[in-house]
Amino acid sequence: MIRKKAVVLFLLLIFIIPQIVWAGLPDGIPDSIPDASAKLSVLKFDNQPIQPASALKVEMTKANFALHTDAVTGIQKLRLVVDVTGPVQASAVMSDTAQEPQLIVKVNGASIGKMDESLDLDGNIAKTVNFTRIDDSSSQLMIKLPAALEDTDYRVFTLPSDADAGRPYRVVVDMNKPGLMPNSTPVKLDKRPVQPSPAKKAEMTKASFAIHTDAVTGAQKLRLVVDVTGQVQTSSSIVTAPEPRLMVNIQGASVGRLKQILALDGNIADQVKFSRIDDTNSQLIIDLPGMLEDNDYRVFTLPNDVKANRPNRVVVDINKPVAPVVFNFAPGLKGKVIVLDPGHGGSDPGAIGLNNITEKAVTLPIAQKVKALLEKAGAKVVMTRQDDRDVFGAGASAVEELSARTNVANKIKADLFLSIHANAFSNRSVGGTSTHYYLKSRYDRLLAECLQSSVVAADGLTDRGVQAANFYVVKRTLMPAALIEVAFISNPDEEKLLNTPQFQQQLAQGIVTGLDSFFLQAAKIGGAK
Repeated sequence: MIRKKAVVLFLLLIFIIPQIVWAGLPDGIPDSIPDASAKLSVLKFDNQPIQPASALKVEMTKANFALHTDAVTGIQKLRLVVDVTGPVQASAVMSDTAQEPQLIVKVNGASIGKMDESLDLDGNIAKTVNFTRIDDSSSQLMIKLPAALEDTDYRVFTLPSDADAGRPYRVVVDMNKPGLMPNSTPVKLDKRPVQPSPAKKAEMTKASFAIHTDAVTGAQKLRLVVDVTGQVQTSSSIVTAPEPRLMVNIQGASVGRLKQILALDGNIADQVKFSRIDDTNSQLIIDLPGMLEDNDYRVFTLPNDVKANRPNRVVVDINKPVAPVVFNFAPGLKGKVIVLDPGHGGSDPGAIGLNNITEKAVTLPIAQKVKALLEKAGAKVVMTRQDDRDVFGAGASAVEELSARTNVANKIKADLFLSIHANAFSNRSVGGTSTHYYLKSRYDRLLAECLQSSVVAADGLTDRGVQAANFYVVKRTLMPAALIEVAFISNPDEEKLLNTPQFQQQLAQGIVTGLDSFFLQAAKIGGAK
């Protein structure tokens, strides 16, 4: 009997238990172990990507707040700023289900890191904020309030990192002092949905603007106020082409009998056009003299104020943008001062191809060939680097290195700046040419378009188009600037081409043709010198 039990146990160990264990493992396990020298980026089980444990996770690092008083309205505001190590998304909702009102701000994409669990606030506008974990990459700010806030009393938004100013990514929460606004009376809101009257549709009735100077910073601001006969909702965005514009969508109001166009100051904003979307939705199209950053404008609504005889209002605040440089170009390359920036160099190899060709090793000879052709046409050419070196010097930070490159062009007041790069992507079959710009003036996109069309015609690669970008070297230069990604060094075929003098010469000729085309078209826009 004992012998039979032993045999049964032996069979279980050999056949049944391994099948149970194997059945519990996920599908898709490879039949062999990959070579240890293989470069691993993402591991996959059940077709779901799992990021490597070494990947850096975005987290909160610091929180602080300050109180401000609006110089125009006199309304007090608390600004809470939370620093994060990477880009995130934030949304907010008021909650009055707890024992006290709370503003709940959800931050998608960041953990609370090593933050303290709570931060005491001013006690007047907000009491405390508690930092709570949702999961490994999401968190919540639970802001306790002395009184509930209306939708118009708070604003949550994110700000990108600003390497030049040494500022990280940030989540910003603005809260107005709860309770009555100056010269206002309390209005009890019925929580039941309000049915719109078919006889009376909300419409715009009046538009006006004023220029204000901030009492603290001295910065100028334009405030555009549009009166409406009912409650509305707004959204806004910046458009870069064909000209910089701030687009404000107004849901719930027609343009009424407003004049189609209102001329503004011409300094901060040129004009606003009132455009109909449909019977109950409209749009403000605000023409700008230069580009705005996300934190350079604010769009919000104000409720009607019976005591002060003020209607519902849509308010648009616009900070004074950096004044664009005025250019007057003549056609032709002769006499033009052009700065060429071969990407990377020295301690920074840039992207590296499958055959170990580095980006810095191909951008320099391309730039040198461009220089020779430009000088032959009579242009004066300055290179940010003539050989394999860091422009700023050894041990420089990324910002120091990039600013050293833009300083070369800014100090000599060059007519044009061009940074030459090679692209890279994880999918090695991707290839082509693209050109990037930052819209500082009417010429930046034109420069990118001229370069893109001529270089694609010369190299025969996929046309990946022109794209607006926030690259430091095209943003911080004072003249028209572009950054061209001539080909993908990560694509083995294009990597081989990039390493040949013949293809480098083709690219150089395409670039010079594009620059010549740019000056010809720019002269038609701005006139001759």
